[in-house]
Amino acid sequence: MSARMVQQAVDASPLTPDHHADYSAYLLSNPNSLIYYSLKYKAFLEDLLGCTSAYWLAREDGRITGVLPTMRYAGRYGDVLNSLPYYGSNGGILASTSAAEAALVRTYDEFSRSPGVAAATWVSNPFALTANAPAHDLIDERIAQFTPLVDDAERLLQQIDGSARRNVNKARSEGVSVRVDNRAFEFLEQSHHEGMAVIGGLAKTPEFFRKLPRHFCADKDYRVYVAERAGRPCAALLLLYFNRTIEYYVPTTIEAERNSQPMALILYQAMLDGAAAGYSRWNWGATWPNQIGVWRFKHKWGAIDSQYKYYVKLNRPDLLQRTRSELLNSYPGFYVVPFSALAAA
Repeated sequence: MSARMVQQAVDASPLTPDHHADYSAYLLSNPNSLIYYSLKYKAFLEDLLGCTSAYWLAREDGRITGVLPTMRYAGRYGDVLNSLPYYGSNGGILASTSAAEAALVRTYDEFSRSPGVAAATWVSNPFALTANAPAHDLIDERIAQFTPLVDDAERLLQQIDGSARRNVNKARSEGVSVRVDNRAFEFLEQSHHEGMAVIGGLAKTPEFFRKLPRHFCADKDYRVYVAERAGRPCAALLLLYFNRTIEYYVPTTIEAERNSQPMALILYQAMLDGAAAGYSRWNWGATWPNQIGVWRFKHKWGAIDSQYKYYVKLNRPDLLQRTRSELLNSYPGFYVVPFSALAAA
């Protein structure tokens, strides 16, 4: 049988509860899986965003050889499909064979054109880029940055930039100490909102901070690192853990304490702890091409770059006539179209 015939014989089917155990086992067997594919993250987003989901499996000889997560939100201008939503959560296909990948791409293309879908966005996994892109009309680009973790304090110090080493030493000289406090969500939320207000960023909602510890297990799925100086918290960092990767998720520093560099000591300690626990990759998440300062900050911590794309299928071109605020309010947590493509831009 030809390779082409074998490829065409593979079909995708919906994930059902009786396949949950196999699905989770497949994720853990794939070095490029991230927490965004997990069933816990699925339940968390469904609860937080009020969306529905359809997860797809490719099976060969009874084994899962590929997965594709999608979520859907019914909004004012029609449904929006994301793989995946919420602050650039990476989605797209994880596949072990080209036949599985092809089957899941076909499934996504059909689903993205289904009745009622106004727009669909596939957020690539920068560690598992597919050979074939899904059908799309628009493209948005991001830079992934990640640091390979090393289980040795001296090797870590050699891996990071001299300015990062100086910041770690500055924090120590200023009397900063770091500890894990997985109950520190009140401080994390308050300082996060204050920090986002200073830079005009889009803050995570209070519901995020309430619901995350309900869906994930402290010390297994997440940790909150807190830095203190003079007996008072001055910085915090929420990290998510899955398979081999640690996600740098919600960092926050009290504005008046930035000069004492508390985040540098948090990063140093958390990287060492993660490597000692067997994690091999620190994922800094997306950086926009124009965020030079953000890129430099991550780069000085030994970050390596990987380009990836958002593939946008636009079934309702009139969405481009909407404003940024209209789309954000109509599809909370979901990516609709690149704001740079809007008529108002």
